[in-house]
Amino acid sequence: MIKLHLCFIVEERYRRSRFPMAVADHLTGLGHEITILEPHVNLVNFTELVGDRRVDAVVLRTVSGGPGLSLHEAAAASGITTINDAQSVRRVRDKVVAAAVAHAHDIPFARTYLVTRAVLLEQLPDQSFPLVVKPNVGGFGHGIRVLRTREEAGDLDPAWCAGGYLVAQPWVPNTGDDIKLYNTGQGIHAVRRRSPLLDPADGPRELVTLTPALRRLAQRVGYAFGLHLYGVDVVRGPQGWVAIDVNDFPSFGMVPNAVDMVTKTVLDIARRGAVRPSGSAGLAVS
Repeated sequence: MIKLHLCFIVEERYRRSRFPMAVADHLTGLGHEITILEPHVNLVNFTELVGDRRVDAVVLRTVSGGPGLSLHEAAAASGITTINDAQSVRRVRDKVVAAAVAHAHDIPFARTYLVTRAVLLEQLPDQSFPLVVKPNVGGFGHGIRVLRTREEAGDLDPAWCAGGYLVAQPWVPNTGDDIKLYNTGQGIHAVRRRSPLLDPADGPRELVTLTPALRRLAQRVGYAFGLHLYGVDVVRGPQGWVAIDVNDFPSFGMVPNAVDMVTKTVLDIARRGAVRPSGSAGLAVS
């Protein structure tokens, strides 16, 4: 077995979470060298780390706008394999860009508006409401609001989006349940949960049968974005399944044997020495 050196960029939010630390531990147990890079704890001499190509691959597990993203892209710029592909991660994390990628590949995706000032929401037609509004760069449900009427849009605090842009998406009529599609790189799984917009407490989740339609949708997302490890949030609307969000390196909650499968995918990519070209990821799934 060829011993690999992998660097995990891990921000504070994930330091004690199952992912990616269980994967890093599993790789250590298999005899590989692991460096945990924590930009919130230590001064990062990233030039030294990547300068002589001592790292075979870099794995990113960070918040949407954190410093880890810059380090991840720096690794890619140095010619080091990144997991996921650095450009793919950037496309996913900017929600306006993600919507454009989905549209370009004919993936059913919630209609998306860019909002630079909350007051501009009043320009939308009445039929656009209810409206889901959230930060353009963000995750974990932070900052998401549902506006039922135009009047509610007029009552928003102007400072709400002072730190960045917002995106607005008309509410997709649905049953109130979301399906999270997880691709470990070895297979796709579907997990049902109550929509966090209706149940902020994040209620129970359950593994459900992966239908052919859900499998195809997940594969199309992987193909379009060039992702290996990813999640897709979908709801069933009046015209069928609609994707509402895409995540790189999600939690894989409820997915059986997720640590083993993600570990295998990380090793497969690192051993190849380079990620597959954008557009090829997501096809080799079971």
